Amino acid sequence: MVKRWLGSGKVIVKIPWPFGTKVHRIDLAITDLTARWERRTVLITVEMERTIQYVTTAGTVMVWTDRVVYQKEHPLSPAFIRGQPLQARAVTLYCLVHDEKGAAALEHGIGLRFSGWELEPAVPAFPRPGNSILACGKQQVAAESYLHTETVFWPALMPEDQAVGVVLTGESFILTPEGIHFRGELQLTSGKGERKRGPLSVLITRKAPANSTLTGTAKVQAIKVVEPGKALLAVKLDWRLFQEKTLPLLLAPGGKGEEFFLRRLLHQEARLWSGETRIKLPEKAKVIGEVTASAAESRVVQVPSGLLCLGRLTLDLYYVNNSGEEKCYRVHFPWQDWLAVDDDTARLAEAEREYKIDLTRVKGEQIQFLNGEDLTLFVQVEYVLTATQRQKAKLAGPAVAVPTAVILAEKIITEEDIEYYVEIPVPRPPDFLENHRLWWQDGKVAGGAEDGGVFLKAQPAIVWQYRNTEQKLKVVELRPVLAWFQAAPSTRQGDRAEVELAALRLQLQEKEGENWRVQLLLTGRITVTREELTAVALSGGPEKAETPPPSVEKRTVLKWEEKLPFAVREITTAYFFLGGFRRVKTEELFLLEGEVRGEITYLGKDGVTRYYQIRKELWANLPLEYAKTPVVIPVLSGWNCYPLTGWNWEKGGVWCEITIDLLTGGVQPKKGKEVKG
Repeated sequence: MVKRWLGSGKVIVKIPWPFGTKVHRIDLAITDLTARWERRTVLITVEMERTIQYVTTAGTVMVWTDRVVYQKEHPLSPAFIRGQPLQARAVTLYCLVHDEKGAAALEHGIGLRFSGWELEPAVPAFPRPGNSILACGKQQVAAESYLHTETVFWPALMPEDQAVGVVLTGESFILTPEGIHFRGELQLTSGKGERKRGPLSVLITRKAPANSTLTGTAKVQAIKVVEPGKALLAVKLDWRLFQEKTLPLLLAPGGKGEEFFLRRLLHQEARLWSGETRIKLPEKAKVIGEVTASAAESRVVQVPSGLLCLGRLTLDLYYVNNSGEEKCYRVHFPWQDWLAVDDDTARLAEAEREYKIDLTRVKGEQIQFLNGEDLTLFVQVEYVLTATQRQKAKLAGPAVAVPTAVILAEKIITEEDIEYYVEIPVPRPPDFLENHRLWWQDGKVAGGAEDGGVFLKAQPAIVWQYRNTEQKLKVVELRPVLAWFQAAPSTRQGDRAEVELAALRLQLQEKEGENWRVQLLLTGRITVTREELTAVALSGGPEKAETPPPSVEKRTVLKWEEKLPFAVREITTAYFFLGGFRRVKTEELFLLEGEVRGEITYLGKDGVTRYYQIRKELWANLPLEYAKTPVVIPVLSGWNCYPLTGWNWEKGGVWCEITIDLLTGGVQPKKGKEVKG
């Protein structure tokens, strides 16, 4: 297994700047990236083209272009895969204009984000007892009670009117980068019956873990009039943060304990999808600045003999048109990935399994730009496919000797069988001769939990077929609305009720001179559950649920003659490294497309030492097994470079050989849930 390696760097550039101008926008484009691998470090050199749009005092938009170079050694861990191609992205951290005594200087902070792959260390297998279950659930990671006080100003508030009514409605808790934001609406009623409404907004500064979900409750504690037109309001806010995690839960021994419904983890697999899309811009453009993913949607469709993972990506393309204006063009891009399963697994999936997609990374990269309008993008989607099954379990209470966790579980309140008998009136058809057939078709069934029971509502379709006096079969369809209250003392409002119904008895009752009736006896089962925070015992570390990548190996040797501008006597130094790589999938082939780069210092036959850069395109035909591997990492494992002795051309030449090994691996899913859109 492999996981993402992320590095960062920073460079500060300070240049003289026209006095009185205002910076409108700064665009950064990486033009070159070199990586020199040392024993324990990698020397990364990044060349960037910087374009600054600024507005003069006369209101004219001007453009300044220059080059910025970043170079720094980055330490590497033993797990880092050496010799692989690295990726980089440049962002603006800050921009300041210093005006001093009629002169100005622009200070620009640039941040760099580097990414690669490193090996995931093997996780030791924890001994798990037989009475445990690996479940996906929401674990509470933070909880707090916060008392907010606020001064309310309203002329109708008088100290002698102490009975001031206050109602809080429309409560909502929102997780923002600044913290936890509560919003609601206050409804005040004075002692004289006057009413006033106003918003209530509270920001609780709290750094939340990534990919958390927030729930909370709000309650008015007190309101006190302190002087005419002024009152002090106290509101208690209780909030909780949850993260979806995979936990090994310990079951209660001997089948004793409270019952819960849990989502048992059956399978989890990290996958990579890639594809191309062609886009036509609405106008001519000079350059494409950036491609970002602003939103992502995904779902799983179960089809015969497989699963179809599909969704829609929203990509934002930032470009500069021929007038020098920066524009953003939004593109909606569908994607779909097919996963074949065997027939037995497919039947089980249709009956019991639930599937979920967590997008971990979405990347768009420009690969072709023609005529200023026609753009081709290469899009990659990394996601984790999780299969779960709803299972009933009795959980063990927390003990001192084992680790514990607090989860939001679905507690079973009641389970019981139900019966309901009803007679449905049916008018006698005038052409009726004899009854032929009567059957039930499932309709909509709903159950709403109330205090002390469940209100049930069913709307089935009953089909009656009879033979008329002309010996023809005719059909009458009945759609009765059946509603009744099923007593369940432990149920309260807000619980979740699930209902299953079936027709046990269905027959037509014929009566002389009266309306006929359809006798219907319904049987079924109701299950009432309630979301509840509970402390549970853990049985150890989670097991690996990913499918191991296929064990395949591939080595590519590339040989070529490189023509140099001057005749070569001796190669002084030679260094090669890999540029960007991508996988290309066609109907019949699976290819690896990339770039090999090098730096050569050589002594010419004229006695002059010179420097030369090499860029060589590489295409490698991959075995079909690589199509099933989420990650393919090219690694430069060796090279050789020497002058050609029998070179007959007027200029010099060298013979180059490089060896590239292809590593395969699955992406290690991160703990919790990570979705980027």
